Amino acid sequence: MNIKNIFFAAAAAMALTACSSDDAIESVQQQSQFPEDGLMRFTTNLVDPTAALTRASFTTNTLNQEGMKIQVKVVNPNNNNYSYFTTLTYNGTEWVPATKMLWQNSTQSVQVTALSIGGSYELSQNEFENGAMGYFASSADQSTQAKLNGEDILCMVTKTVNPQTDLVGGKIAIDFYHAMTKLDVKLELMDEFFAAGQNTANISDVKINAVIAWDIKPMEIVNEKYCYIKTRNYNSGREDFLPMKGDCTDATADSKHSFATYECIVPPQTVAAGQLTVSFKIGNRSFSWTNTEAYTLEQGKQYTLPLTVGYNTVTAPARGFTASNWENGTGGNLVTE
Repeated sequence: MNIKNIFFAAAAAMALTACSSDDAIESVQQQSQFPEDGLMRFTTNLVDPTAALTRASFTTNTLNQEGMKIQVKVVNPNNNNYSYFTTLTYNGTEWVPATKMLWQNSTQSVQVTALSIGGSYELSQNEFENGAMGYFASSADQSTQAKLNGEDILCMVTKTVNPQTDLVGGKIAIDFYHAMTKLDVKLELMDEFFAAGQNTANISDVKINAVIAWDIKPMEIVNEKYCYIKTRNYNSGREDFLPMKGDCTDATADSKHSFATYECIVPPQTVAAGQLTVSFKIGNRSFSWTNTEAYTLEQGKQYTLPLTVGYNTVTAPARGFTASNWENGTGGNLVTE
């Protein structure tokens, strides 16, 4: 090999080494999401990939609206100067903390817990850390989308966030789950009403009598999705409340049956026989139905209670009470006890 060839070979080797080094640096830069200014930032996700299937709750889009609020507790186990309890408010573009929040450094992990009650209600730090017990209750009026959304509690149980590996676009990802229970009551008006010229427009004064008072402990983990929420004062905590009117389908000459759905949010609970009542009017006639078997309403689930309305009776089909996952709209029959 002559001197010229040796020179070209050495130059090529140096070029390859430089490219390899550049690639390695670029790879490290791409892997690191730590913000250069050291500020903690947040992004939210509601685990409901088919949220359009249910209107009576927050979705990722409705959560990310100007003025919405999230409470966040950040614990640095090694330096309390970098621990925080604050409220994040969405300004239309990003979540802005009420107080400046800094990372200690690019390697120190923190534990993060988040909660949103109706997108606006705030707990005190003591309530957030030790539980809000005995004096919180859901609204008796859930008749509009805004009022019903006000009862939707979103939670992210405590998780460890490593700033080197767990950030999304340099931000802490808050992955929310619905912590309450969604209950849909579906009325089916039989052909007697079609014959009388009555349909869903004639339904009025719909009320659901159930337990709607609840206690919450954001820092107490029930499982990988949910914090502690349970009903309280079971025997005295029942009251009538107004659900939101959802989808309606009026009878036709072919079907002769009308359908109306009423949507509400209640705390997770076990409903004993005789502890859930649905009442309503069709025209000037009053109807009422009370459960004769126990139902268990779990966190994050959506339940459908179908009621068949004859001219003089209201009945629930055998094993008609069904459950599905609130977050993804799929599910099957619920075997009631």
